Amino acid sequence: MKENYNILNLPDDLVRDLSTGRRIETGQGWFDLASLNEIQFSSVRIGPFLNEERGQYYTNSVGLVKNSEHYGEDPEILIWLPRIGLYGTWDSSHDELHVFPDRNWTSMKSNLVPFIEAQWGTYRGSDKANHRTLESAEEYAAAFDFIPYNLNETVRTFSDGDLNGFLDRYESAVLRHPNVSSLDDAYFALAESYFRLGQKDLDREEQWKNKCLRILDYYPADSFHRERDAAEICVWASAERGLKIFRDLLDKDKKQPEYAGGASLLSAFLVFYPELGESILEISKIPKHTAVVLRSLETAKRWALTVVNDPLAAKLKQDRGAMESLSQLVEKIDEIVLAAPPGTYSAEDVHKVRHKRIVDRLIQGWEHLKKREYTETEELLRSIFSDYSGDAEALFLDARLHWMKTGSPEEGMKRAEKNLLTAAEGDLEGRGRLHNLIGCALDEIGKWEESIPSFRKAEELCPQESMYTANLAEIFWKLEDKKRALRYAKKAKGMGNRSEIVEEIIRSASESRND
Repeated sequence: MKENYNILNLPDDLVRDLSTGRRIETGQGWFDLASLNEIQFSSVRIGPFLNEERGQYYTNSVGLVKNSEHYGEDPEILIWLPRIGLYGTWDSSHDELHVFPDRNWTSMKSNLVPFIEAQWGTYRGSDKANHRTLESAEEYAAAFDFIPYNLNETVRTFSDGDLNGFLDRYESAVLRHPNVSSLDDAYFALAESYFRLGQKDLDREEQWKNKCLRILDYYPADSFHRERDAAEICVWASAERGLKIFRDLLDKDKKQPEYAGGASLLSAFLVFYPELGESILEISKIPKHTAVVLRSLETAKRWALTVVNDPLAAKLKQDRGAMESLSQLVEKIDEIVLAAPPGTYSAEDVHKVRHKRIVDRLIQGWEHLKKREYTETEELLRSIFSDYSGDAEALFLDARLHWMKTGSPEEGMKRAEKNLLTAAEGDLEGRGRLHNLIGCALDEIGKWEESIPSFRKAEELCPQESMYTANLAEIFWKLEDKKRALRYAKKAKGMGNRSEIVEEIIRSASESRND
């Protein structure tokens, strides 16, 4: 507990008694009383009390309970309210505050059970504590701060010129209440105000940055989740803070951190500090972070080039230096992946880096094949295989070329089977396409039963690809296995597939039920 005891207005008898903690046994289980160094400064909230009140009332509190048997860490089960000058208990489930008028610690400490149990009303002793539930904040109006809901949305309705008025109205109230999870929106509203003012008021930019850093510190530990929408604000306030938030995001083990804020944080970092790209590179050298950093950079670049109505993406696109830094970082990280000892990175990660280097030629190859320009397609394939012989998508193009040149599904299938032997393990999409080609060839020559394992293997490798599921539906339909055909058709449609055969199977099943 680092707060100044005078600021907390702690009574002398409480300070003397809390030199050590102790356990209190109650009908609600045991509660460990905190020692003076363990008490927690926080805030409690009550209300709203009227339908038109779109917010709650907050007052500061000192939590006196360290731990409990059934409620875990719930310090506010017994509290000191420094701005009111009373002891109380806060029911966090219902936002109800019960206070004990005319009681001091000396009169309470010999038996704290009735005070701890007050919010449940379970104490049956003769010395039951009288308490009062606050039904409004009027009696202690000076001790409460009314903080509206959704201040982060409210601040966006203010023009830059009116932001100082917004701060005059809400800043002091919010700043009195750090580490309160329910004030997430209010903290963000202040951060956004400081950011916008700092962008306009360059003479006081450092002051606004410091204010921004202070409010970012108000978020309870491990509860900051605005990596994406606050990316520009956090990075603007401090390069170090922006990188810390990015590293913390990587450590959260989210499935796609690039979309949860990774791309936005790196976009902002490159806009504000393009010369500090080496800091990003250092993070990428940690093997468990390499792929995510790379995906975040590539996502940032894609958004900059394609996304409309995203101010941060637009800033990145317009900043030639930032875009150049981004491209250089991607190239350097690619080299890190390719130069690493085998096993450092997954087969999929290695494939993605190698595939990027041939993808333009692969696209050209398909364009030539569509025009039946076989010689040009073969030339591009030779060029691709000289750089990456195991690229399964290129091997799929090769098998498809062979099918078209020979006019034989069997020859195309044989080529695909041969190419699978050399296909890179990490190229799941390409291998899926090769298996699908084999299935299509077997379908073409009427070997429907034999095609099923190939389509299933394709689906297994690429479960997100609805085409393979639709192909299974079609095969079972041809085999007159309507039950399984319908099951796969519904699955394919649920994945977004709208092919004619899928619609036909579902429509036919519906008509059969109606007959």
